[in-house]
Amino acid sequence: MASGEILNALLPAAKRGVALLAAASALCLLGAGPAAMRAHAADQTEIVFATFLDPNNQNDPRAAAQTRMIQAFEAANASIKVTVQVDSTQQASLRALRSRSATPDLFRMSNWEIPEFVASGSVLALDDLVKRDKVDESDWLLPLHTGAVDGHLYGMPQDFRIPILIYRKSLLAKAGVTPPKTWDEVCKAGGQLNQPGVIGYPVPVGSSGGMGGAQPLAENLFSSMASEGDGQYFAANDRDLAMDKGQTIATLQVMKDLFGKCKATPQTTLQFGYSEVHDGLRAGTIAMATFGLFRYRAIEKGGAEADLAWAPPPAFKPDGKLATYGYHVSINANTAHTEAAWQFAKFMGSPEAQALAAEGGEVVARASVYTKPYFDTPNGQVQKQWAELVKARGRVVHYSMLATAFNQILGDAVQRMILRDTTPEAAYEEIVAKYNEALKRSQ
Repeated sequence: MASGEILNALLPAAKRGVALLAAASALCLLGAGPAAMRAHAADQTEIVFATFLDPNNQNDPRAAAQTRMIQAFEAANASIKVTVQVDSTQQASLRALRSRSATPDLFRMSNWEIPEFVASGSVLALDDLVKRDKVDESDWLLPLHTGAVDGHLYGMPQDFRIPILIYRKSLLAKAGVTPPKTWDEVCKAGGQLNQPGVIGYPVPVGSSGGMGGAQPLAENLFSSMASEGDGQYFAANDRDLAMDKGQTIATLQVMKDLFGKCKATPQTTLQFGYSEVHDGLRAGTIAMATFGLFRYRAIEKGGAEADLAWAPPPAFKPDGKLATYGYHVSINANTAHTEAAWQFAKFMGSPEAQALAAEGGEVVARASVYTKPYFDTPNGQVQKQWAELVKARGRVVHYSMLATAFNQILGDAVQRMILRDTTPEAAYEEIVAKYNEALKRSQ
């Protein structure tokens, strides 16, 4: 074969070799993609954050704000990946802490949950980390260490929640009623508003929509009423009852009167919880109720916007103090990623993150955030007014490490008092006896 023929025969083979080499190179590059991604993932620390805010809930602006907060944190901390674990009742988190599990690394808990969570021995005290990183301890609506357990800080505050009076303007106007400021005024106004098809002022003793027990009763009414005088609810050890006996009996008397001589609410509201009061305010079958401010936006969006309004809630005195709580981002003491978890918790309590939370409707804990342009908007102005109410009348009280059990005991005692027409004194004695029994069983 001539040299030219040999060359022509070899060229196709050479071309095929080049093609095979190119294909092999491409396969190598394709293989490098996932490998590179795996290497990048290996460089990241993944932390699990348990929260009741579901990022998949498109109807909750608080959840959307939480997602933006996490995205902002990850953008500033490329080495940390945050995975959300939805825990709507926080009970899964509490079980994990009690079993000394390393996950979730962080979780949200409220003031009234803190003692029970801390009693597990698995919540990290943040005092040394706050000092180490020089976290500003003055830039808060209420002091940073408000609600500390045994003198220690166990979470970075996220928001504050205070009871408000939510009412339907048309129903109050029709009855010639103005928003009541005291319990004597509630007695009178509630009776005027209570009509066929309309409840004047419900006292919710049920458990729907809450985390156990008569939570709406304890959270929105009883805790403020029983502690209004001296601020005592539970003792500083977060175990013993500390509420004044006379104040507590007066509180129970008001509740009995609202069902009885005031005719402000029927006995059906003994079964009401968050869900029933929420739906009644939205539908206009409840004229007014002391309720959580965090429910206001949802009720408003449910069709009541033009007719819904709010006012500071009633108390024994017009300016009486109100039990105020909030949610905190806390760290599992058993986590393998303490530093990464702290960086996230610290960020969630920062002015940057709090500004995003505010756009989700929260009354955020950071005082400096309220100068942001968002608070010039209609929604922002209302939240700022709520923040002023927190500063003027808010008070963080001590809660029980058996908060859920106490709420159930309270609800049972109030129901028996109403249904059996027993005295407030008898209800008080029942609460004390049943709670002390629960304490003994917990030891």
